[in-house]
Amino acid sequence: MFWRKNNVATPRPDYSEAAPLPELSDALMNQRYPAYLQLVQAQVFFRHGERTPMKARLTKDEKWLHCERANYLQSEFVKAIGRFVPLSEEMPVPHPERIGSDSQKYTSKTATLKSGIEYEPAKWILRLGSKSAPTAVANWTPASCSMGQLTDVGLDTLHRTGTHLRSLYADRLKLVPREAGDSARDWLYVRSTDYSRVLQSTHALLAGMFPSRDGSWPAFNKDFLRKFPIHTRMHNSETMHGNFGCFEFIKQFMDISCKDARQLKWIDDVYQQTVQLASIGDSARRMMDQPNFGSNFHIVYDELISLAAHGRPLPADVEHDHVTNLGRVGHHQWMHPVHSTTGQRLGFGRLLNDIMQTMVQATTPASMARIGAQHEGDLLLVPGGVRAPTAAETPGVPRLALYGCHDVTIAPLAIMMGSVDPNWLPFASMLTFELFKDSATPAPQPAQRNALPKPSTLTQPVGEDHYVRVLLNDEVLTLPTCQAHGKHHSRMGPSLCTLDAFLEHVAPIIATEEEYAKDCGTMPATFDYEE
Repeated sequence: MFWRKNNVATPRPDYSEAAPLPELSDALMNQRYPAYLQLVQAQVFFRHGERTPMKARLTKDEKWLHCERANYLQSEFVKAIGRFVPLSEEMPVPHPERIGSDSQKYTSKTATLKSGIEYEPAKWILRLGSKSAPTAVANWTPASCSMGQLTDVGLDTLHRTGTHLRSLYADRLKLVPREAGDSARDWLYVRSTDYSRVLQSTHALLAGMFPSRDGSWPAFNKDFLRKFPIHTRMHNSETMHGNFGCFEFIKQFMDISCKDARQLKWIDDVYQQTVQLASIGDSARRMMDQPNFGSNFHIVYDELISLAAHGRPLPADVEHDHVTNLGRVGHHQWMHPVHSTTGQRLGFGRLLNDIMQTMVQATTPASMARIGAQHEGDLLLVPGGVRAPTAAETPGVPRLALYGCHDVTIAPLAIMMGSVDPNWLPFASMLTFELFKDSATPAPQPAQRNALPKPSTLTQPVGEDHYVRVLLNDEVLTLPTCQAHGKHHSRMGPSLCTLDAFLEHVAPIIATEEEYAKDCGTMPATFDYEE
């Protein structure tokens, strides 16, 4: 068996490219969580752990053999949901009539690309075999990785993240119990995008946060799915990718031109330094010169940072600082659309509305026992398949919400919350929204509160004396709206925003469905893209 039985978190390796976790010292805890603040809710968005590159173009001869435990985990998971396909068999094609259609890129190889969550090769199903199946595929070993797959390094990273969250929210702050028990859905909400690397990361985080009583790391099997309700969504209703069903938003990512980007001297400098590298220059030039989705430079960065993240040497003439600079260019290109209010609203307004609604519902627990309409579209991973949750399975308004997602989920949200970090986000990065209540410290008067703008989608009352803090990894973000007098906690300062000021901050970004339909425009019938 590949699975490690010991549930003790492994030390962070020296070569780690994951976001560092802060030490929960008494000084930090007293500073951020003084006794007069009651933590009501935490919503944590976490990026998946280390993975192999999405494509291997610079290092075609490299063998990625970092996935022994990850392979076992994935095979157990797809068996649990009834989606197991041995390596010796071809992937099923659930909708063969779509192959070769003009409106979508369907082929027998990619099965139902972007058509749903049942089969999504290299993302949802990695085609992992049983013990006997690998012999039918040349060069396959139990440690072999697919491109874009979470590795054993990534599993360990997210397990450490889980143990950190356990120490913070269960041990120190008592926000949630130390054991999930049979009532987890009453206070815990878990949602993941339908990428296997994110689902596996979600499992590893939960395994670290809620370890088994015997100290073992539980397999991702039917028993685990019964204990922890994990939600996901169909691709076309997933808000954690950005609203790529919105034409006015997605067209800003199409056919990104390297020539246009190089009009900025600092970007041209990075380009010139890259193409002059003897080891990768020619290949990198071809990659960067090709019009691409989102960024021309990120595809080079992605492959190099994946090497470093697994302790593998970079090409001899490539310095790590240069890899960082490639990531900065990628960040500049990918995040350009969300530096405008319109881009934020069209791309991520729906997701921000989910966050806002979940937060506000926690301020009036007596009137809101179950999570509201923001869970619509959720599907539940259950033994034997994936289906819509029943009414009885509707989660309670969570004290802790965990969202497994991506770099291109967290970075735009962080920018909306005031982050100015120019770097590509590390693996396992976290963006956390903490909701507090303080009835002892004088708060702004009701007349002041009611005068502030609120999102047009907010229809329920907002509880009094509540405050919001946003953290990007270990950095406390200060929302510009919250810096004015009367819009933050009088003792904690601008880093702790009044909930009313937070709602004012997000109000221009959140729109109604009617407004989205009008502003997004009509998607051309022949329009297509490939991420």
